[in-house]
Amino acid sequence: MGRQKGNLTEEEVLKALLNAIGDTISQDKRYYKKWIGKIASAIKKLELKNYDFSDNVRVLDIPIPVISDNYDKLSKFVMELPQKIVDSSDEINGYIIVIDEFQLLKNVEDPEAFFWLIRSFTQKQFNVGYIFTGSVSKTADIINIINGQKGAFGGRLIQLNLEPFTFDETKKYIDEKSNNLKFTDEGFKRFYNCTRGIPLYINSLSSILPNNIICDENIIKETLQLNIDQVAIIWIYIWGRLSQGEKDFIIYLLEHDGAARATLDKQLGYSKSSITRFIDSLSNQRIVEFSVDKKFVLADKMLQFWLKIKFETMRCYPL
Repeated sequence: MGRQKGNLTEEEVLKALLNAIGDTISQDKRYYKKWIGKIASAIKKLELKNYDFSDNVRVLDIPIPVISDNYDKLSKFVMELPQKIVDSSDEINGYIIVIDEFQLLKNVEDPEAFFWLIRSFTQKQFNVGYIFTGSVSKTADIINIINGQKGAFGGRLIQLNLEPFTFDETKKYIDEKSNNLKFTDEGFKRFYNCTRGIPLYINSLSSILPNNIICDENIIKETLQLNIDQVAIIWIYIWGRLSQGEKDFIIYLLEHDGAARATLDKQLGYSKSSITRFIDSLSNQRIVEFSVDKKFVLADKMLQFWLKIKFETMRCYPL
């Protein structure tokens, strides 16, 4: 997704979709030749006033104008394009658009209006589908915005919540997919505790463990410590886009093994409204959760492990 002045905009999201559509078309030279003229002609119709051209936004080698006052025409063009491709081609029976990490769309200027925009087009389309994927809590605000009772799709979207693998499912998965990866009983327990059955962690940790050697607890611990960035790569990305206040909040929970709200209000050094904002944001991203003993704690052990190793090796937390 593009960013403009540090903020995600609806225009940049639409241009990202347009680029993705262009990329799929360009993969097949038959479609490329058929659609290059049609798209070029449609893009030219957008240029109704004095527009500049963006150097980094291109579709099928056609520069896209930077549109500051023609959002309606841009959105209509992008949202109708998949249906036009399906209708104009005997070879293409349908078009599916996957929007990954869709929770980031909450950061656009008016997310509710943006999802209503998408719905206004999709409800009239046939053989065009949208899939929204991301790592969010079932109760995250973005879920209500898009599919809640008063959300744009009002519960009409099919919502699938993927749970982590169980201990036995993880063992079966390793047996079927790994290349001679072997464990002691305690070693596999340690492996499961580290990955918590999350496929991303299972695959990442499996890729750095030695084959044809029976991995015990110590091998797993040492391998993980030496290669933590490779396993926790998703946290490097997430950490980089958190605010300093959110990072301070996470570090406080890490160092104090969680904290009650009253304690956070007294000791964190931020206003109550800021702390509320941190809790909402981090809970929506499944970074923080409310435990049974009524404390806010970190929800992911890999994040905890990554931060602890970074502090041990660098004597400070990642910036």
